[in-house]
Amino acid sequence: MNISATQLKQQTYLLDHVKEEDIIITKRDKPFAVVVDIDRYKALIHDAEQSQRDQKLQALSSLGSYSLGGKGYAEIKAEMGNG
Repeated sequence: MNISATQLKQQTYLLDHVKEEDIIITKRDKPFAVVVDIDRYKALIHDAEQSQRDQKLQALSSLGSYSLGGKGYAEIKAEMGNG
């Protein structure tokens, strides 16, 4: 659903549709914000954080036998919540 910022201000009932679909808010016909359901937002944040952890762990793993600052790969992985 696409709506203008003015339309959102005037017709707040449109937020009732956020469970069914994301709402893209436009300003001068250009997207500038998105309203998403809180559960979808939490899932997006979780997925992004997990992706960052996975990338860091992959980088650590690729170091092979190089020094990991006094900690082993398994210990670092456990600290990051993937142990």
